[in-house]
Amino acid sequence: MSIIKGHHNKLIISITDGKKLGEVKDLYLDEGMNKMVAVFLGKEGLISRKSLVIEPVFIKVYGIDAWLVSGSYKVTDVAEITGADKFLLASDFQGREIQSEGGTKIGTVEDVVLDAEANVLGFTLGKVYVQGPIAERKAIARAAITSFGSKNSPMTTLLEKAEALELPNG
Repeated sequence: MSIIKGHHNKLIISITDGKKLGEVKDLYLDEGMNKMVAVFLGKEGLISRKSLVIEPVFIKVYGIDAWLVSGSYKVTDVAEITGADKFLLASDFQGREIQSEGGTKIGTVEDVVLDAEANVLGFTLGKVYVQGPIAERKAIARAAITSFGSKNSPMTTLLEKAEALELPNG
């Protein structure tokens, strides 16, 4: 298991020629928050800004200090990927509130937790407003979330399910 913050600023290096392709700035997740769909490297251009990404299919090794990619020309504009308009930046969830279906504040998202295959396992919590298993774990499993909310509305969960489910070991 790893948290997304732990991947920020890791080098992306081509294993074919050793060229540095960039650094991890953020991760794009699919619309259902099930898996990582692209690595965000930053933006380029003054007038027409392009969001540069690498798709996970090209990443061969998720190393401790760097991620290794299968070739030098794997960096692309996110707009060229089918369905990119529905991708979600993981950093957009940091600070988002999670509440129960009944409106009880549960906590605030600190980070997204991934397994070794870049599947979303759940969310770590920075602030916890409830007592019990969630307060002890300071995390909520992805499977317990019923709605991901938006920048202006909180994520929701069924409290009983959130307390019962632990993050799977990834």
